[in-house]
Amino acid sequence: MLAFTRKTDYALIALTHMAQHPNECNSAREIAGRYGVPLPLLMNILKLMTQQGLAQSVRGPRGGYRLAAPPEKINLNDIIEAIEGPVQLVQCVDWYENKSRGKLKTGCDLMAACPVRPTISRVHDRLVEFLATVTLADVVDNQRPGRDQRPGADGAAEPIPARNCSSVSGECSCEAIHLPG
Repeated sequence: MLAFTRKTDYALIALTHMAQHPNECNSAREIAGRYGVPLPLLMNILKLMTQQGLAQSVRGPRGGYRLAAPPEKINLNDIIEAIEGPVQLVQCVDWYENKSRGKLKTGCDLMAACPVRPTISRVHDRLVEFLATVTLADVVDNQRPGRDQRPGADGAAEPIPARNCSSVSGECSCEAIHLPG
């Protein structure tokens, strides 16, 4: 199952808190206490986010952390990559991307004959594209009081429209979702 790690969850919580309090320096202790995040782990995450350019560290008695850019400029893909590295659904997708950058990694033994790699690559691309469209501002906006929190209630998560399947025989009338390309 594809899931964010707890570190990514905590990073998103911390960045959302900073976005909700843009004129403040937010201490690691304050964020950890408010959300029940282990302080040592949060401090490591904040250090990493600072190194990756998502947060800024402010020293001094009133110091803490704040966003390094407006929330509209920070997207989920940026956050995930900062904490976990590039999104990787399967090994061959990572191998294919790194090959194009001149960084060959060991791919799957089935790459040459794999019948699912092209489709999985398209799924991967769409996932990364989607994650890049969801900004920290979107996350903050969805936390406003009175906002319906159910998935899809505000129209943000629209389902992929189903199209009629066209099988080789032309007789299929299933409502399958087809990926473009």
